Amino acid sequence: MDRWNNLKSHFEQDDSLRDIIVTSESRDSWELFFAALQSAEYSHAFTHGGNIATLPDSIDSIWKLQNDAPTLLSVQVGELLVNCHFFKSYEIEFDIDPKDINSKTDFVVLFNFLSWLNKSIKSSVVLTHENSREEVILSIE
Repeated sequence: MDRWNNLKSHFEQDDSLRDIIVTSESRDSWELFFAALQSAEYSHAFTHGGNIATLPDSIDSIWKLQNDAPTLLSVQVGELLVNCHFFKSYEIEFDIDPKDINSKTDFVVLFNFLSWLNKSIKSSVVLTHENSREEVILSIE
C-alpha cells in the first residue's frame, strides 16, 4: 500500500497548517527532544521576540523567556520547515505548511522526521489538520 497516494489529499492547500503533536505524561519529553535535536542532522534556529537566540537548555528557561516576548524553534527538515511551539508542559507541538509536501519524496522526508521524533522522544507522534486533533492524518506509535 502506498501511503503517499492514500494521504496526499490531506496536503492540498486550504489556508491552514498541519499540526504534529507529541503527547507525553512527562516533561522529560522536552529534554529528550532538545538532546536529540543537538545531535540530529537537522539544522534549527531559535527566536525570541523575532531575534535569533541560542536555544536554552530547558523548557523552563524558554517559558521564562516567553514572559517577555514570543519564542519559536524552527527546524529545517530537508526543504520542509517545521515550527515548534512551546504551549504545554505535557505536549510538544509543531506545525508545517502543507504546500511544502508536494510529492512522495517530500512525504518521505516528513515521515522520516516523524519517525525520528517517535524514536527520540519515545512517545507517539500524530499528524493532524490544524487545531483538529480528531482529524488524524497519520499516527506513529
